Amino acid sequence: MLERKLNKVLFLTAIALIIIMTFGTAVALVTQKNSPSDSWRRADPEPQKVMNMSRRSGEALDAYTHLGQIRAVTKAPSDEERGTLVIVSPWFSYPAGDTVLFEELSQKERQAKAILTEYFASHTARELLSMGENSVKAELLDLINGQLVLGKIRAIYFNEYVFFD
Repeated sequence: MLERKLNKVLFLTAIALIIIMTFGTAVALVTQKNSPSDSWRRADPEPQKVMNMSRRSGEALDAYTHLGQIRAVTKAPSDEERGTLVIVSPWFSYPAGDTVLFEELSQKERQAKAILTEYFASHTARELLSMGENSVKAELLDLINGQLVLGKIRAIYFNEYVFFD
């Protein structure tokens, strides 16, 4: 008899916990300011995919992928706080077969890394996130193309674009 009562109490407790967890999850999802997708970014295509798609469209592109991973610290939001670590792995697309531009990119690789690092250091993480990744890429494209003499890159892509608080 005691065993039946104990089983009944345990069963009712388990049911109550399930109801509370389900209700709590539903409330959290409905009232949450940011949806989970706000923190996720859509991955840029791989260099080979961009090159293949560009060949099909008639304007063949190559990829300059030699910059590797760049670590930068954003501007601090205040004197009491520190900046946020940003890790970015950029690569550029440029007209296929443009060996002169490839050579210029190779020679100015250190300068391109400095432009990227200085850009992130001049903005707070909040500013960068509110601008959006596409705006950041557009500004960086203009800054890097402003330093190139023998040609222009077409686009900047990020394999990684991560902020660490």
